[in-house]
Amino acid sequence: MLPRSKSRETYRVLSGHCPDQNCRAKLFFPAWDSSIECTDCGQRHQQSAIQNVEEVTNPDVALHNMLRNVLLSNTKPKKGADTVRVLGLSNYQCKLLSPLLTHYGMDKQSGKAKRLRDMNQPDTFDCVLLGDRAFQIAPEHVEIVGYGRDRSGSMQYLHDTLDAMKKVNDKEERLIPIHADGDGHCLVHAISRALVGRELFWHALRENLKAHFIKNLEQYKALFHDFIDSNEWDDIIEECDPDFTPRDGEPLGLRNIHVFGLANVLHRPIILLDSLEGLQSSADYSGTFVPGLIPPEKCKGKDGALNKPLCLAWSSSGRNHYISLVGIRGRPLCKLPMWLIPKLWGVPQDLLTKYVEFDSEQRCAIGGSRSLPETYIQRLARAMEDVFMEKYQVHPSVVSDMHHYVFKRTGVVGVQPEVVTEATQSAIRNERLYRCLTCDAVMEYSVGSDLLKRGGTLYQLAVRTHGKLQVGKNYHFPLQSLICKYDPVKDVLVPDMKMSRLTTCSWCQGTSVRLVCPDGSVVYLNGDRTHTAAENSQCGCGFKHYWDGKEYDNLPELIPVTLEWGGKTIQEKVYWFQYETDTSLNSNVYEVATALVHKHFPGEFGSERLVKCVVDVILQQTAKKEVYKPVSLEGMPGHEREGEPRQQDALDPSSPSKIILTGHKHKTIHKEELTMSEAERMVQRKITDKAAHEQKKKSDEMAKRRAEKELKQLKQQQAAAHQQSKPVAKVGPMVTTPPPRPSTPPTEKKVRVTTSEGKQVMLTLAISTTFQELQARIASELGVSEDRQRIRYGFPPRPLAPPKPGMEGEPVPLQHGDKVTVDVLPPPAGEGQEEGAGAAAKGAPMAVAGSPRRVQGMEASDQQLESNASSIDLQISSLSALAMLSGKDLWSFVQTMPQLFSREGVFTKKVGQDLGLADGKHCTLPSFPGKTFMFNGQAGRLELCLEPQGHFPIGPGIDDVIAQNKQTREAYDPKAFSHVKEALHVGGSGVIVSKSEALKVRAFAGKGQTLGGTSQPQPSTSTATDVPASAAVFIPDVVQTQSSAEGAVAQPPSQANKRLKKVMEDRLEKSYTGTVVFRQHLHHKFIFCKINGCH
Repeated sequence: MLPRSKSRETYRVLSGHCPDQNCRAKLFFPAWDSSIECTDCGQRHQQSAIQNVEEVTNPDVALHNMLRNVLLSNTKPKKGADTVRVLGLSNYQCKLLSPLLTHYGMDKQSGKAKRLRDMNQPDTFDCVLLGDRAFQIAPEHVEIVGYGRDRSGSMQYLHDTLDAMKKVNDKEERLIPIHADGDGHCLVHAISRALVGRELFWHALRENLKAHFIKNLEQYKALFHDFIDSNEWDDIIEECDPDFTPRDGEPLGLRNIHVFGLANVLHRPIILLDSLEGLQSSADYSGTFVPGLIPPEKCKGKDGALNKPLCLAWSSSGRNHYISLVGIRGRPLCKLPMWLIPKLWGVPQDLLTKYVEFDSEQRCAIGGSRSLPETYIQRLARAMEDVFMEKYQVHPSVVSDMHHYVFKRTGVVGVQPEVVTEATQSAIRNERLYRCLTCDAVMEYSVGSDLLKRGGTLYQLAVRTHGKLQVGKNYHFPLQSLICKYDPVKDVLVPDMKMSRLTTCSWCQGTSVRLVCPDGSVVYLNGDRTHTAAENSQCGCGFKHYWDGKEYDNLPELIPVTLEWGGKTIQEKVYWFQYETDTSLNSNVYEVATALVHKHFPGEFGSERLVKCVVDVILQQTAKKEVYKPVSLEGMPGHEREGEPRQQDALDPSSPSKIILTGHKHKTIHKEELTMSEAERMVQRKITDKAAHEQKKKSDEMAKRRAEKELKQLKQQQAAAHQQSKPVAKVGPMVTTPPPRPSTPPTEKKVRVTTSEGKQVMLTLAISTTFQELQARIASELGVSEDRQRIRYGFPPRPLAPPKPGMEGEPVPLQHGDKVTVDVLPPPAGEGQEEGAGAAAKGAPMAVAGSPRRVQGMEASDQQLESNASSIDLQISSLSALAMLSGKDLWSFVQTMPQLFSREGVFTKKVGQDLGLADGKHCTLPSFPGKTFMFNGQAGRLELCLEPQGHFPIGPGIDDVIAQNKQTREAYDPKAFSHVKEALHVGGSGVIVSKSEALKVRAFAGKGQTLGGTSQPQPSTSTATDVPASAAVFIPDVVQTQSSAEGAVAQPPSQANKRLKKVMEDRLEKSYTGTVVFRQHLHHKFIFCKINGCH
């Protein structure tokens, strides 16, 4: 079978499942996307890791989910390191569950949580039980944000140290730094992750450390009396408390003495590494902390060997954040040589060999291979979630979403988990917490108290609308979807959350927002899309739908039924389910009919006949459509039945030669297409896919040949004209018959050149102009050096590549009237510096236009430009489809999303791609006909141009601004022109000037006409035409004529005014409609005429 064409491969849509075992969300993604982010857990996976990948053949499902992905990527906030879920748990959830693990354990038989004292254990979890455990990360989890490799800069800071470890471990990476949250508990977070891979035991570690210091305080004072004053121990113990809050100006975190204490708590050594410079310095940035207060025989595991040391490190030169270094599952343990291990901290150096085992090569193993199973950790977390739910009446996943979508949005940082938990409890209790079914975001429905008290906006609105506020009356505010009651005691409006409902998502502006239950579930309404994937769904979303407490593959059919009984006629609608994968969910016609009749005619005798009629109506309207039967190929060549002789190849005059399919998709199928093999079909499809490319290639070749032919004819005509100009002596009578006039092809062509900086010029080129000559002209006219030019021409713009070696004399394939765009490339790095100048003086090679390196860079840049253009067009098409689905036009739809017109917005990128961005530059967008925009460089956005009123940012209510602008223009009084006629002076020019000199764009290319004076005007050097009657005229009051350079004398103002008055009155009677207003421009007064609606 032939391979699939590249174009078809590019626009395919695939589906698959998230590889995370606890997620398994169904994902939809384009075939060209190599990295896919899960919309549920937040992990990013390579396409090769996605499971059950298959092509989406239903175009409705593909379009719906691709549009949803585009919408969520622009509106929904990305999940951070504390909210990405791995195997069902996020770092923030672990932070919430950790205090419970300090006092609760799990019964291995039932899997339920119990208090430790009820299990005959101490009231607080003893962390020494984890002393011989070590976490090894799975290879597929190494690159997950917030779980795998640390991204705070440690890879660069510890590069030399990690490289040294790699060299002594067979040049294999066996120890990697992993993420730890930097919330003031980073030391215990790092140790908890080094032990079990999760931040579940940070709270227990702090409690154990505090109890350990209190119990062994006298030993610590005796051991460190030369380094730590006795008055400092109270602060050291206080810093161990999980709820410790430092005083103003003091850092929040633990110190080396706490690391030493944790080594004694766990009965195992802890090695703190630093960069190579830090390891070699005399400061105590690094160190090896051994459990010096614990006998070595008590620091052994169940196998009788000493507990292997844990490894920590600083993440940066600031040395204010701890991270842990762990091994990789499936690889040998990392071993540290003796020379890389820091000196012991706080104890004599000879204790190292008593607590750390070294092999024959003086190397020690890090961590160990005795890991806590991930299944046990998940069971333990689920048991703690039940305790959290029972204690706080809210699920920890809801608290995590509240922190991510509500608290982070307000910019509040460092909020304690207890505060977030209480806010979540209150929001759910008062029915103020909602979840959007479109983007899955959580939002709190709240109204500021300042708006509801006396003097507030809503309070004043209620008073103006209803007068004096009354007790017991409901006051409805539709814009806020809010219903309030009046409290006369406090003189405020009190929201009634039982009757008020949030209707719009604050993230994606979707309207499918539903209340959240304490367990994290959603209060669905009939027809809502759920998160369960539907394998055989006729709906375009690809997911199941909720209806009366059940999930269905498809939405029900709405069947109208008329009931007539006992002289009464009732119109009713029946919801009918069929084609469900679970056949038990399909509607039963007799049950539906019986329930419908009993609903309206309960206990009626003989109603069985009415039930029978309803059954007949439902069956008739839900009957299976007639199955389509394909065209029979019986008797066609190659389709003979077995045992029948093969027919002759001669065509039968009566046999059909083609089949015409009529209907919505009209198509003609010839007989040969019915008998094609699969290989022939693939070849035909390949030819069809490449037809456009080949046609473009052929058109370019024809244009090049035509240019060469015109050049050849031009040379022949020049040679012939040269021969005719020579004098020739003839004998005989002179022939007076003139020779036939040859047809003269054009010898020049005009093209308009525009740069990305906003400059433009009309160039007149010879037919034989080469690429280098074109570059030289652009450099001289527009001031863009040749090495900074990237030239594109035509529409859509395609790159004009430099000629190949040996073809430098070929003319450029430009036609008369073509539009040429020049992208101004940034100057090369180091240009203008002394080193660069010195290299140029020495003859160092430079990248010039046309060189292979330059050509290669331009080709790569063009490919990237085409890819970006395709992505921008796809986003605009997606927005148009969303607007159509929402029942709005594109302009009304995008007014609520002003970010689309910012510097990084899709419409601004479209303008930058086609025309280039320059401050004050005006442009139009094909998506919004009839509207003009201007790029505001200072604000970094596109603004709507409503000259002469000004420029306005796009946002909600912009249509009101347009309407007000229109009313303002229509309100001008035409009679106002009579008041300014006497102010006109002779010498005003009829040429329209540009609105902004900075744009360097001529707004009009007509001939200048003098409105007063008797001298003859000199011909203009530029091609010009008369000023059209529908143009705008700016007339200064300076008395001057165009021929003043030749000695012409200006007329007196009185005579000029009379003549100008006559001319303007004649113009107004014939074609001018509008008003005249005065403007001050620089040092001249101008009169602006609004003519035929144009400015």
